[in-house]
Amino acid sequence: MARPSICPLLVLNAISAAMAVAAAAAIPPSRRSYPNVTLHSPVLSARVFMPRMGGGGRDRDADNENVYYAGSRFEHGSMIGDVLFGDREVYGRGLWRSNPHDPTWPESGVGLASEFGCGDDGATCVGKGDITNGVLGYDEAKPGQPFLKIGVGALVKGSCPECVGDENGVYRFNSPYKFHRLPVWYVLPSPGPNEVTFVSEERVGNYGYRIQKTARLDGNIMTVRSILTNLGEERFTTPWYSHHFFTGDDEPVGPGYVLDLGLSEYALSTSTPRFRQPGLGTWSADVNEYFNVTMASDKSISVSVKKVLPDGVKLKAEFLDDNIVTLTDGSFTLRAPSGISVYEKIPELQTQSRNPFIYAYNVYAERGTLSPEPTLLLYLEPGETTTWTQHLKFSSDPEMPAGLPFLSFFWSEAWRVVPSDNLSSGSALALLVACLGVAVAAWARFAGPRRRSDYSSIPDHASGGNGNALSVV
Repeated sequence: MARPSICPLLVLNAISAAMAVAAAAAIPPSRRSYPNVTLHSPVLSARVFMPRMGGGGRDRDADNENVYYAGSRFEHGSMIGDVLFGDREVYGRGLWRSNPHDPTWPESGVGLASEFGCGDDGATCVGKGDITNGVLGYDEAKPGQPFLKIGVGALVKGSCPECVGDENGVYRFNSPYKFHRLPVWYVLPSPGPNEVTFVSEERVGNYGYRIQKTARLDGNIMTVRSILTNLGEERFTTPWYSHHFFTGDDEPVGPGYVLDLGLSEYALSTSTPRFRQPGLGTWSADVNEYFNVTMASDKSISVSVKKVLPDGVKLKAEFLDDNIVTLTDGSFTLRAPSGISVYEKIPELQTQSRNPFIYAYNVYAERGTLSPEPTLLLYLEPGETTTWTQHLKFSSDPEMPAGLPFLSFFWSEAWRVVPSDNLSSGSALALLVACLGVAVAAWARFAGPRRRSDYSSIPDHASGGNGNALSVV
């Protein structure tokens, strides 16, 4: 039987695979118009949307007028989305409140958008003493004066629509506040196309903070490292969580979505998990109508979606209760119907350190997202710094090989064809090198790791008006 030729198989496989990558990365102009840095590993890519950057210049000013998120709730340096693992997309923008996208609306975060606070109204977290709701100097400020929202910047007290006529001046966590001054972030030097670091600092009165965020891809692993420093003269304690706006391939939340919580209600004598639904009867529907919440023999908890969530339906469950003895390391595994899954852990929670430690474990859902929200508690004295790391591992079902399609030629049938009948070993090697050259050229042409169209005008090196990485705010 005649053996197939190596080169045609390799070339066709490589070119078609490269074109598949190009097609997968082809995002409509309306979704590519926000300044961003696209990080790459051989099997993973993710868009990091730029916050408002310092450094000046006409191009920078234009970028700052068009940032993806400029709201008053989520950290501006935490907008990481459009994650592609192979040809599967998670943490996308197709379903999450994106029609049309409003950068100034507090709820318009994407992907791994994170927030300092407990996700509720009030300057302090209800029933938690002096734990601040992500804000500094709020109680001291008078209406019209500035206060700090950590990771956001200096806001004006009393400037939100719901604040008008509120004599008590209650802080509204998801209401749009005006900025006392626009926040400024800077890019620090990065070692390559798989990493980017932002940093920002703010001060108001006796309060201040510095926040540094580093996003990095290594193989099928994404890490997001946060470093928070108390620059003020007063200590503060605050929760922090990533909202995890997870949707697989823009498929609405419904059957096929499964969430395994790294949490065990081991002290319960029953086999039924316990959780609170804080919004039930007001703004949220009954979790039990849409979810099967089950407990395994080790008392660990899983959530599987049993029917599609309609538009307008919101769900929230709080699993960590002061009255229930619970073990948790804050991890989770989240699976989409497409077969892609993500496992997240925060290694710092697995140490015996007091800072950070677990504060709450919530699950939020609506049609466009299934969001596990393990929440940390951070305690900082003046001058103190604390660090935590989101470690996310992406994988897929065994029958769905992960990795960018262009890598498929490495395991192609063509590699198992041995043309010993017609070619000498030297000729075969030369032919193989030539075919690899074509494959590499195809990859560089269609899906190279640093295409200009993937990047904003923000440089990958330290930026600042005087060449410093960070100017004092």
